[in-house]
Amino acid sequence: MFLASLLSVFTGAWLFAAAPFTVTMKSAGYSARSDGKTVTVTRVVPKSVAAEAGLEKGMKVTGVPQPFRAFIKVPLPQLGATDLQDALTPQPAEDLWLRVETKRGPDQLILKSREPLPDNPFPVMPLTAAQQERLTPLQANRYQARMVQSAMEAMRRPRAELRQRTTAYVVKGRLTGIDGGGATPLWLHPSMELRTPCGDRLEKVELSSATGDVNLTLRPGDAGASGGSFELAPPLWPVQQVLQCKDTATALERTLHVKLSCEGLPPGEHDVSVKLTVRCDDLHSQPGPAQPPLVLEEPKDFLVGDKTPLQMKVFAHQLVPRPTEATLVELDAQGQVLRRLTPVPLGKNAHEPGLPLQVTLDTTARRTARLALEVRFSDGSTWLSEPQTREIRTPAQVEALRREALEVNDRATAFLEDLHDRFSAPCGDVPTTMKWILAHPAIEAAHTGYYKLYYKVKGSSHFSVFMCGYD
Repeated sequence: MFLASLLSVFTGAWLFAAAPFTVTMKSAGYSARSDGKTVTVTRVVPKSVAAEAGLEKGMKVTGVPQPFRAFIKVPLPQLGATDLQDALTPQPAEDLWLRVETKRGPDQLILKSREPLPDNPFPVMPLTAAQQERLTPLQANRYQARMVQSAMEAMRRPRAELRQRTTAYVVKGRLTGIDGGGATPLWLHPSMELRTPCGDRLEKVELSSATGDVNLTLRPGDAGASGGSFELAPPLWPVQQVLQCKDTATALERTLHVKLSCEGLPPGEHDVSVKLTVRCDDLHSQPGPAQPPLVLEEPKDFLVGDKTPLQMKVFAHQLVPRPTEATLVELDAQGQVLRRLTPVPLGKNAHEPGLPLQVTLDTTARRTARLALEVRFSDGSTWLSEPQTREIRTPAQVEALRREALEVNDRATAFLEDLHDRFSAPCGDVPTTMKWILAHPAIEAAHTGYYKLYYKVKGSSHFSVFMCGYD
């Protein structure tokens, strides 16, 4: 009995949904009737928007080409009354394109709305996902703009916002990299962005810690180019504390107190949390690639006696924390400073591109020149970047390298000729081919890859690739 009642409810609902209905678009001046198979215009008010567009009684509306409406997921005759009325109503200050069938054949009409855009089209924010689905593209753009405006209004409340995410990577007791910050030999510095809602009414921001190791006063002139945020990197964790991690992932946290002073408002005070994730001996996670602070450019090599300046770019100003001074130095083979070549300008801010620099090397004798940046931080510690090298060679060395390169090329050419003479299809039997390659007198090493054979010719500094192709 219950099942029969339930089925009768479903049957009644289906019959109700399929029953013809009429919708009226008052702002456009017309009505239309849907019977589940067609949508037919039943009334057009004279001199209305619909009349001016050429809509006539009896025309069948088959589609709405513009504007796109995400809620229209089925043909118009299959829409319910609410969806159909919304689909056939021109939105304020927008055009509605209708595809119609007339006695003369198919046509396309444009209904131009006479309604002005409301002063506040979104009085309630934010919209639900279902509400956003009913917006036209123009309305969606206005909504996004209103969302941005709403966020800006929220930011004007007297409360600072801290944005920060920092991960340190430790492998075998050594700090191997940092995402979202940097370190000196003594302290780890998380990169933070502190935003204030005061705009041009900002007087100062005071940042402090309970332990007294952080005590900063920031004024409007310290803000970035946008004038609305401060980029900070205070020393919060001793490096030795970070290196003491034992679990794969360790979480450290510090609390900082923010006091915000805006003109015409009482000071706002609140605490913010700064977090550090330490990845300890986690071989599955690696730090993101870091911008090397020193990049050597032309020339790539030097002849003995060549006085051409070496061009380079330095990025010392992008280091975290920002150094107090930087010097281009030359190192010996053991990595010790051999000589200090020139001071390095630090630039104005961390967002500038690399600063160009040039230096003339001592090329009186054949040798390897090892260049690095030596930087000093405000905590008194110093740090050396990884050395970059340039070879200074005699003409005889250059000629020997040229001959060696030709010999390597000849060996590679001969090997490929032997490979094709020996195998009509080298990838037909890869194990047999690899055994033959490894035994070839011109080959130093070889291995297979995905549809590839890798081989290293004796005297070469890299592997070459033989493509097997795709079957």
